[in-house]
Amino acid sequence: MIVRILKILLLCLSIVSIVVVLGFAEKSQKNQIFNTNNLKININYDNDNRFVNFEDIKDEITYLNSSGTKYFNQLNVLEIEKRISNNPSISDAQVFKSIDGKLFIDVTQRTPIARIFSQNESYYIDDNGRLMPLSSKYTSRTLVFNGFINEPYSTRYRLNITQLSDTLAKKTLLDDIFILADYINKSDFWSAQIEQVFVNKEMDFELIPKVGNHKIVLGGVDNLSAKFNKLMVFYKKALPHTGWNEYSVVNLNYKNQIVCTKNYN
Repeated sequence: MIVRILKILLLCLSIVSIVVVLGFAEKSQKNQIFNTNNLKININYDNDNRFVNFEDIKDEITYLNSSGTKYFNQLNVLEIEKRISNNPSISDAQVFKSIDGKLFIDVTQRTPIARIFSQNESYYIDDNGRLMPLSSKYTSRTLVFNGFINEPYSTRYRLNITQLSDTLAKKTLLDDIFILADYINKSDFWSAQIEQVFVNKEMDFELIPKVGNHKIVLGGVDNLSAKFNKLMVFYKKALPHTGWNEYSVVNLNYKNQIVCTKNYN
């Protein structure tokens, strides 16, 4: 019985201690002037993109640009998160305060997997299938799509491929572009080998490799795995004997076969 009472007393003392500490912290924050020395920003650069930096994130916090003294307890974490997340180059922002008066911001940038050159405009498509505007600060080195593409940025920038519904009149060329770009991006070999995709008048995809003086006619995005498997076999078994510049066209748009056109130049 005595042991139980002691445990209850210790628990009560612990709770009181925590409340007292938090009370002192809150009182301290009310008197603490906020400045950039209290700001800790972490930006993920794992994908090598540099769309945003410390100054960009700091500028999104209106409190740091406003005149007059600003105290730490006046910072609105949810509002700061919302402002930072509105940056088109950012996919997520997490903001939180510490008891010792610091504001921590963790920022995740978006990851473009392809750059689209549509009629009269250019933009990215990211790894979630969402359109992304170009940045005046940084150009991402990604797979390039060009040719007969007429897909205005303004009609699709709020949607990604998973948000398309049957109520839409039709899926657009951008959906096929995302499927192909995503497939190539997820392969170390193909992302290193394929640098450009041309959309011809028939809306077929033509792949332009980094190595070899040939174009690869892929056709549509149906049976992608089978088509790229055929191409890999061709690379491994045929080209080592003929040379990488033997053919001008490698056509994958036929079932169970590859049709090649010799290079006579």
